[in-house]
Amino acid sequence: MVDPDVPIKVAQSGISLGSALTAAGVWTGIFTFLGIMWKNKVPMKKLGIDAEERLREDLMNQLNAKDSAAQGRYDALEKRLEAMRARYEARLETERVSHAAEMQIMRHRMNNLDQCLSMMLVMTEENPEKAKNIAARVREMRERQEVLENEEKARIAAARLSGANVEDQLTHG
Repeated sequence: MVDPDVPIKVAQSGISLGSALTAAGVWTGIFTFLGIMWKNKVPMKKLGIDAEERLREDLMNQLNAKDSAAQGRYDALEKRLEAMRARYEARLETERVSHAAEMQIMRHRMNNLDQCLSMMLVMTEENPEKAKNIAARVREMRERQEVLENEEKARIAAARLSGANVEDQLTHG
């Protein structure tokens, strides 16, 4: 049976039944929370470590991707540079051949002029009265030589043009 004076005794002590239950609930909640935190400390630490590892792996993958992209750009630039070098060397070789041909023409012309002068001197010394005929023969010889020189220059110009066409094909092809 219930003592009718219990509510009075509780009221005199200053603690109500509702507040006693609430304090016990709060302490129980605190201890439960601390227990759960203590129990989950190791798994939470493992989750943190795993997250850091995943982050590290993701960053390394991004760096590797950037490195491979940079390597691809480097390779493309290297190929472009190699193509430019090949075109330059082809152009340089064309110029070398062209200059060699021009030098050959100059040497040929100098030899022709030397030959004409020598022939004219010899013929004039042998027969001074025929100097007019000798001059006419030397002039004919010089005209033939000039025609041959012009033909040779035209062949060189044609070779240059065909070399330029090859360069254009290498550059734009």
